[in-house]
Amino acid sequence: MAISKSTWQQALDSQAASNLSGLAHFLVRVLDEMRANGINATDTLNTHAIVRLVVAQMAHLAYGGFDCGAGDSWMRAYQLAEAEMERPEDAGRALEVSE
Repeated sequence: MAISKSTWQQALDSQAASNLSGLAHFLVRVLDEMRANGINATDTLNTHAIVRLVVAQMAHLAYGGFDCGAGDSWMRAYQLAEAEMERPEDAGRALEVSE
């Protein structure tokens, strides 16, 4: 089973979030969904596009900006989330950050 379209959409929506606590709760739900879908390796979880988007917005809210040299990684994560939203529900495996 792939990550739900709802989760991908919430990851995109998180980029306009202003509630750090809400993002933290969403991140826990995301990690639970990923683990339920067989994504268990720490490095894979840490670098997943959804995690990168949520953590980037959390950093933005906590520090008033987000500039730690991760711009390309953030942009790729955002593009992957957009691509996931355009894919049919039965399209098979999810895209990977490295693709």
